[in-house]
Amino acid sequence: MLKMIVPLALAATLIGAASIAQVSAAVPARVAAYADSAIQWGYGYDSLLRDLAIWRKHPNVRIDSIGASSQGRAIWMVTITDGLDSLGPVDDPSARKHRVIIHARTHPAEVQVEYIANEAIKQLLDTGFAAERLRSEFIFNIIPMYNPDGVELGHSRLNAHLVDLEGDWNKQVLEPEVVALKRTFETFQAGPIPVDVALNLHSDTVNCTRFFFFHAALATSGFYADLEKNFIGGVQSHFPGGIRDWSYLNGWSDGFLSQYPESFWWTTQREKVMALTYEDSNCPNAGGFDSTGRALVLGARDYVAGRMQAALRKGPPTVSRVLLSPEGVRIYGGPPGSYWQVDDLLGRRLAGGSFGAQGILIAWRELRAAPTRILSVMRPFQTTERVRLPLNR
Repeated sequence: MLKMIVPLALAATLIGAASIAQVSAAVPARVAAYADSAIQWGYGYDSLLRDLAIWRKHPNVRIDSIGASSQGRAIWMVTITDGLDSLGPVDDPSARKHRVIIHARTHPAEVQVEYIANEAIKQLLDTGFAAERLRSEFIFNIIPMYNPDGVELGHSRLNAHLVDLEGDWNKQVLEPEVVALKRTFETFQAGPIPVDVALNLHSDTVNCTRFFFFHAALATSGFYADLEKNFIGGVQSHFPGGIRDWSYLNGWSDGFLSQYPESFWWTTQREKVMALTYEDSNCPNAGGFDSTGRALVLGARDYVAGRMQAALRKGPPTVSRVLLSPEGVRIYGGPPGSYWQVDDLLGRRLAGGSFGAQGILIAWRELRAAPTRILSVMRPFQTTERVRLPLNR
């Protein structure tokens, strides 16, 4: 796990009501002019600290800071699982735990998703058999307040530097909050239990309804689009009539966009991680936060279980369908949606592309050099084939 930067008790002392007032008093007028809420929309940083103090008493909860905000507030992560870090080898998805990461409150005015994140935590800490099984099979990492400075300064969408963190992921110099979350993603992907599902929670004042931003095949792949439909349908099944169909709003209709958290996941992991933005209502009809939190948790569980079952039904290939030759790497054909990807040991994508029934020959010069390169060949609903590429090519 990530090292805790600020102990919870110390944070409550250093960032209590008095110190928040002192920080606010020192904020330049240029920043203060962006404030449009004097009460943090009913749930401020002190509210989060009180809830953290309650949650941390549970034996299956760990509280960590993933980093500090622009003004030095800890960005807290709640990790929920039982005492076992792993159930088996990392190379066998059916024999290990699975990870779901959720972050909320990127935009401070969207307090509804803080309530949803909190309800998801309550669902996972329940005493029933369903919650116990979730904790035994999954690790849930939940970041309820990603932008604490914006919350305390009364900003609707911005952090202390007047930056919208949601669209900051493709900048040369990233905001401290983005650095912290991105580093968390990378740390998990480099470890023995990578992320399976990554949810980015928001609430919307325009549509006043609940929906997911769908990423069309034009921006991702046909296989990923099908996976999104399955995931969204699974969430809907736990909240009948509560969440719109996948076709409600296409977030990447004209092609890939690079500025969002989901952009990081698609660029580095492609279909390996189901990364979606969920939008709740930010209107007078907002509510049902407990139903939404439950549906997101159970929908993630069902999605992971479905992918595991599909892999087990197909079984591992008996003969390798990857050939290393003097000219390059030859990958034999697969169904529509098949693709290949080369990663380094940290899970960072070095190269990748799609291939069809005729297969593909990838010249060595097209593959970036790295101390260790792992080629993954993915075919829809089949076991992934992984090959370590030689160093001298």
